[in-house]
Amino acid sequence: MTERAEWDADATPWARRQGTGQTLPCYFCGEKTAILAFGDRPDDPGRLELYCDSPMCDAREVVVLVLRDGASADERADVRALEEVDRPNKTPQKGDVMGRYNDNKNLTRRRQNPRSLVVTAESEEEN
Repeated sequence: MTERAEWDADATPWARRQGTGQTLPCYFCGEKTAILAFGDRPDDPGRLELYCDSPMCDAREVVVLVLRDGASADERADVRALEEVDRPNKTPQKGDVMGRYNDNKNLTRRRQNPRSLVVTAESEEEN
């Protein structure tokens, strides 16, 4: 087992330090078939885009997004957009005709569960 360094908000994510073309474990199918996606931006340490190349995996393109990092994640546009989607929808009072009208126009979909998703992926180390 190798020892891993701690990660801080400005550090390069581990997956990017593995080198171009290096395969990684997929967060969904567990196969070591994930690579950095074409749209991954090396200058963005708070967002990682992976592509699973397994024909048996339906989760082809995956984004790993840091929501809280002890630094400036809450200033990112993608994190603020998720917070807006997760914001509870307040039902207007019965007598508030305009509030109910505007509420019916609100087409922003809410996630079923706004809690953080934790995925653990393990793979056998190659010798």
